[in-house]
Amino acid sequence: MTKRLVHKKRPRERANPFQAYLRRLRAGGRSNMYGAIPYLMQTFGLDRESAFRIVCEWVDQQAEEAEENRQSSSRR
Repeated sequence: MTKRLVHKKRPRERANPFQAYLRRLRAGGRSNMYGAIPYLMQTFGLDRESAFRIVCEWVDQQAEEAEENRQSSSRR
């Protein structure tokens, strides 16, 4: 009897709802990203400090990803 290996697909990591929202907001071009704070506050019921922190973390993450992409493309 031959055993078949079953490859279970890993569930996709769910995107952080704040990151997904900020990505859509940026793509829509309605605001620069520091202007996104009131949008986050209204949409998710956040206070200003929390919304500011989320935007800052998102901007930092985007900068890190851009740097990683630059480094990987320069290696080619």
